[in-house]
Amino acid sequence: MSGLNLAQLAAHGFAKLTGAQRVAGANAPVAVDANGSIVMPDGTLLRNAINNNIGTPGFAGFGQGICPAVPMGYTPMPGCTDTLSANYGSYQYSDGSVMIWIPAFYFRLGHANNPTYGVYAANSVDVKPLSAYPDEATAASDSYYLHRAFINGGTNQPGFFRDKYDCSNNAGTCSSIANAMPIVSGPSTGQLGFATLTGAPANAYYGAIAAAKTRGALFVPETIFMADAITRLSEAHAQASTSATYCAWFDAARVTNYPKGNNNNALRDANDTSVIFTTAGASGAPNMALAGSGVPFAKTTHNGQACGIADVAGNIYKINPGLMCIALGKTITGATQANPVALTVAAHGYTTGNVVQIDSVEGMTQLNGRLYTITVTDANTITLNAVDGTAFTAYTSGGITTKGVFYALKTSVDIAAVTAGTTLATDHWGATGAAAQFDVITPNFATTYPNNAYAQRYGNAANQVFAWDTAANRLLSMLGLPAASGMSTAGSNAMGTDYYYQYIRNELCVISRGNWGNGSVAGVRFRSLSNARNNANHSVGLACASYLT
Repeated sequence: MSGLNLAQLAAHGFAKLTGAQRVAGANAPVAVDANGSIVMPDGTLLRNAINNNIGTPGFAGFGQGICPAVPMGYTPMPGCTDTLSANYGSYQYSDGSVMIWIPAFYFRLGHANNPTYGVYAANSVDVKPLSAYPDEATAASDSYYLHRAFINGGTNQPGFFRDKYDCSNNAGTCSSIANAMPIVSGPSTGQLGFATLTGAPANAYYGAIAAAKTRGALFVPETIFMADAITRLSEAHAQASTSATYCAWFDAARVTNYPKGNNNNALRDANDTSVIFTTAGASGAPNMALAGSGVPFAKTTHNGQACGIADVAGNIYKINPGLMCIALGKTITGATQANPVALTVAAHGYTTGNVVQIDSVEGMTQLNGRLYTITVTDANTITLNAVDGTAFTAYTSGGITTKGVFYALKTSVDIAAVTAGTTLATDHWGATGAAAQFDVITPNFATTYPNNAYAQRYGNAANQVFAWDTAANRLLSMLGLPAASGMSTAGSNAMGTDYYYQYIRNELCVISRGNWGNGSVAGVRFRSLSNARNNANHSVGLACASYLT
């Protein structure tokens, strides 16, 4: 950098710092390069990132950063402030857990001024640090918004800690330890379940909340908002990178330009078999890998660097609180071979425009396993919009229609105080908790027959996957819920062709990322709405997270 003045540095993309941001003892403004390194007035390069800076997409250290006020119990790891260190942004908690600090950020989707708009158009994503704007209103004037993951307990958070490795049993504590066996909600032979932790949390999805608390009161399973925030970082990094220098999983053809994981049911990645994982050794799940065991390791992280979060694209599913559903089924007693199909559902209580799910029909089985938009004919009859049943098999008996109301956690609620039951005002599930802690939302679903099955993927040709035009749509986007036209059975390479499993499930418990056998549908964006709080599975576990307070 020697020989360049500040004006020249600015022309090369360096940001000028003034006032309180100056380096102590400097008599002139300094600059910060795209890697977060400080450039002194004489051109000296100090490879230290700025506190709480998410970084620049495509460069070293992007996607994590330096915690502005290290809380009690955390110790910065050697190299924590060096963007080129494997420990950049890494902190060790008192139980031995390695956690990554994710600084708060603004982001913008599909804007013509996004740096990657020319290639990604409506699906371009741009990320900026908090320091880019003096306040949220100014950021919003440029269509940038603070990610919902950074609002908790009614307060804007400077960031959050997230486990570098999937949780394992560390002498009774749910810990983030490299090369340990992940704990799961429904252990098979040789695996360790949640119940092996101190206090014996339930071997069920809801048990993840108590499992996280074995580390401390502030710890929670990674929320659905946090999962989306981390995915946005991966997407922005993928779009901005031009080589594998700071993004090991970079693909110049933009076909497999996303993190790799243990997902081909043979301890490798389905899209890159050069990535190899080490079995955890459980006889009932031989293809489950040790946490963070992928080689090359950087290919398995959210930012393609050794400092990043491991196993974001497959090995075990992660349980994500923050979104739930209350649903009720009604019995079908008749279905017509007509255009549109008419169903007899006594005292259904539905409204035209509702979305219902249909299962367990005998005879007219073409209806099963799909979501439909309905029109109400009368109190006991509905029709399925644009569904021509004239060539369907005749209905014989049975069937259930299920309608649900979806809820997202209020910004005023502290996720660390949320409990795992179904009856209390603090509970994540149930009508009482829904009324006290959640806001009603309306997800978009694919309901056009025959492309309305549960199994969808993110992406639909060049369509915008996530809507950004209204506050309601931005919330859906920050939950990782696509626009109605943003999903398809084929998906898109830009979204990793990742699985989106649309479903209406009572006591919904979201899981994400994918497991060791999901193949190409696993990935950093993978999301399933098909599971309930009482479910348990040998491939479903958790990673912990925590806000500062």
